[in-house]
Amino acid sequence: MALTEAEKKEKEAHLVRQMAGKLRDDINRLEKFRAGKPPQAFLEFCAIRRHHNDIQGLIYVIQERMPAVANLLPASIGDWVIQAKMKALSSFIEISRRFVGDPPLTLTGSLTARDVIANECKNFSDARDFFNKILMEQALDDKTADALDRTLVMIDETIEIIEKLLAKSSNYLEEF
Repeated sequence: MALTEAEKKEKEAHLVRQMAGKLRDDINRLEKFRAGKPPQAFLEFCAIRRHHNDIQGLIYVIQERMPAVANLLPASIGDWVIQAKMKALSSFIEISRRFVGDPPLTLTGSLTARDVIANECKNFSDARDFFNKILMEQALDDKTADALDRTLVMIDETIEIIEKLLAKSSNYLEEF
């Protein structure tokens, strides 16, 4: 028996609500990482980055599916998703800032450190561009705008730290 259009839309709306619940849980997990000790090893940091990337992917899927079933979802879900995206990025930036502020020797002294650090510098530059875009496009209340500004400052500080690490890291040709 085939589903009617209304049943298909309700099923899609139910799926979006489930994804929103998973998003909330994933962000809470990321915030627990933020509240805990900074990552002690690069692989631990990479696992946290993967979790953050999964969150960003889930947000993308939610945003793609929302318009088709917007009338079956809470009216504020679009704003909630944008705030979730900012909250996740803010938490990840804080974790990253603490990690690169006191990096393990393997991040600064290994032969592949330069590539890793350069990649992190690009990731944070992209994050800064994303934040600037949100600040320009969204009508934000003062509290949210202030929180974004604090995160933007933290991104800039993190980029400075990473650039200093990059300047100190070994170049392949210097090693051999």
